[in-house]
Amino acid sequence: MKPIEQLMKGKIAIVTGGNTGIGYGCAEAFVDAGMNVIIAARREDLGIKAAATLSEHGSGECLFFPCDVSQPEQVKTLVEYAIEKYGQLDAIVNNAGYVPAHLDACDMSIESYQKVLACNLCGEFYGCKYAIPYLRKTQGAIVNMSSIIAKVGQEQTVGYSSTKGGIISMTQTLAIEEARYGVRVNAICPGHIVTDLFLNEMQKVADPEAYAERCNNYSWMGRGGTPEEIGMTALFLISPWASYITGVALNVSGGMELGTVPKYYAFDASAERMKEDEARGNY
Repeated sequence: MKPIEQLMKGKIAIVTGGNTGIGYGCAEAFVDAGMNVIIAARREDLGIKAAATLSEHGSGECLFFPCDVSQPEQVKTLVEYAIEKYGQLDAIVNNAGYVPAHLDACDMSIESYQKVLACNLCGEFYGCKYAIPYLRKTQGAIVNMSSIIAKVGQEQTVGYSSTKGGIISMTQTLAIEEARYGVRVNAICPGHIVTDLFLNEMQKVADPEAYAERCNNYSWMGRGGTPEEIGMTALFLISPWASYITGVALNVSGGMELGTVPKYYAFDASAERMKEDEARGNY
């Protein structure tokens, strides 16, 4: 098996929401592998800075293109820019997303629900729709960013979880449609990832350390994941190393979806039972 850098060097990718967080982690992994990457986002100042940093430290090139993924014409223009610049497209990571305020469904406004659908679900559809004709030519790959919440649910996230669940279904359907053209379509379902968004939210609560500890303990590994870990997963999925993988919604969550009892409860209870049995001479 050839090194992944040798396999991916010179290939072209788009990463939406690539100026910060998980998107930045994906772009970083790609550029480090020698790929040329276009990161797209709304905040131009952050995007230009991110692209310059990635180009400086990676072995590939990174460019920024302003784009609001909730606007289909802007996504179409983004893909056309990639083709005009490089002449081909080998991968797209549909990552840009919006997280609305945490509210019960009855308290969430219609406007807020429509906004999260427009960005998260429709935005990823637009990326797939406009990229697929070019990915067919290169037998490229799509990675859609879902969430572990799509599989397990979470209170006060009806809009967000609706979109992330829809992304998994869309990914599976596209995987079926595009297999005949050699295009693979997969999704990543991150758990708790330590991004700037999370760090900023942490500072808004009364006890940031307690909040961080609680979030870290969502995972059985006792920590949050990193954008780099999601990036390496995305790199694997778009590479020939994953050439027989399509239609998968891959959990990258530290196992937070596992178990039906509170963390450590089962272990603690069984340990106490073992002590009692030992005292009774059952061992």
